[in-house]
Amino acid sequence: MQRINRRVRFGVLGSLAAVAVSVTALAASAAPTTVVVTQNSTNWHELDTRPGGAHEFTEDYGAPAGLGEGSLELTTDATTAAKADYFTLVHAGTPLADVTDLSYWTYQTAGQLPHADASYQLQIDADGTIGDGAGFTTLVFEPYQSGIVGGAVIVPAIWQQWDVDAGQFWSSRAVADGTCVLAQGFGGAPFYSLATLKTLCPDAVVIGIGVNIGSFNPGYTVATDGVQFNDTTYNFELGRTPATKDDCKNGGWATFNDPAFKNQGDCISYVNQQG
Repeated sequence: MQRINRRVRFGVLGSLAAVAVSVTALAASAAPTTVVVTQNSTNWHELDTRPGGAHEFTEDYGAPAGLGEGSLELTTDATTAAKADYFTLVHAGTPLADVTDLSYWTYQTAGQLPHADASYQLQIDADGTIGDGAGFTTLVFEPYQSGIVGGAVIVPAIWQQWDVDAGQFWSSRAVADGTCVLAQGFGGAPFYSLATLKTLCPDAVVIGIGVNIGSFNPGYTVATDGVQFNDTTYNFELGRTPATKDDCKNGGWATFNDPAFKNQGDCISYVNQQG
């Protein structure tokens, strides 16, 4: 089984400053879209992965129904400081007030304490001024303390979907920026619903969304897929790219997804362009 781990490290505030240069709010009512993300995609990357943490694109766990064959694996070693994450900043500038639908799927391997899954992370700037760092915080949803009606039981070795916008978040930082005041959660209470956050922080805008495991989750192997932000769902897949023209023949063109091709000629043209 091919397993690929491609790491790109970014400083959080450095990334936010870059985003601030050209922020454009996304349309509030777009048609539902599924975007395939592979190890070669440029719009997703690590932000704060720390020593002992890693990500891989893999097919070891399959995928939720309708989401292909692969997923994103996050792992931590035996140290409590280990942390692994994966983020996209393409939704930067979206008003928090326009955030309606958040969800994702998780898979926890057997043999672990069934409490910590990959978390869904929603980065915001409280007063809408991206790049100054003053109002930055990460709103963290964790399934085991999600606040979802009926409870949230993590079951190992199966894919589970979590309705994030119906749950609760804790804030990674204390915020007092403009009219927005949030207490730091330190991995727990106080918790805030999405509706409450919109009321407390009416000027807040989204910076990025991502998934994370750790710190203080040593020795974990978890997978995630189908990360949804409003009308966009991200499908993590192990990328397959043709190396030669022969790879495109006899129907081979249809087996590639990085990129996908319309027909054999399209595949061969791609190989030729790559030199």
